[in-house]
Amino acid sequence: MSTPDQSMTATAEPAEPPRRSPWSIKARVVRSCWGVVEMVLWRLSPARAWGFRRILLRCFGARVGDGVRIHPSVKVVIPWNLVIADRVVVHERAILYALGKITIGDDSEIGPLCHICAGTHDYTDPKFTLLCQPITIGAGCVLHAASFVAPNISLADRTVLMPRAAIYADTQEGGVYLGNPARAVGDGPAGSKGQGDG
Repeated sequence: MSTPDQSMTATAEPAEPPRRSPWSIKARVVRSCWGVVEMVLWRLSPARAWGFRRILLRCFGARVGDGVRIHPSVKVVIPWNLVIADRVVVHERAILYALGKITIGDDSEIGPLCHICAGTHDYTDPKFTLLCQPITIGAGCVLHAASFVAPNISLADRTVLMPRAAIYADTQEGGVYLGNPARAVGDGPAGSKGQGDG
């Protein structure tokens, strides 16, 4: 007759393989430096100090165009993976999760609480391998409040995501998308913008 300890041992699940960081020592050091800069300089900067925050991003390798306005409450992860064209606006508490490259085209607008998520994990791999997958947001796009863009997605020019829409597939130019998962519900007006950031 087996003891309780033996029974537990016999039915125990195998241990998970160890998970290793995908980041080099240099990358981890630079990310730590950015974390301090983000906490001390970025978040405490005046709301209208657009140029100052553009400079901070460029100092950490981001490519940022003219007239870009990013609110100090925006969370930026790995700024050197950002390519932001001219006149882009990113509103309060949006997340630019740039584990993979995030490219945002001219005149696009990222609404409050939006999550642009260029990274995930391979759930089929016991090591839960990190996947750094790019996101491209075209020119003149409008992502309304709390919308979500999944990894490895391209939004065509003038795409509109309605509030809380979650997009998991590439979009058509000028399309309006609603729901989770988001579906096309019509065409948006050319060049429309509408979050307003004073």
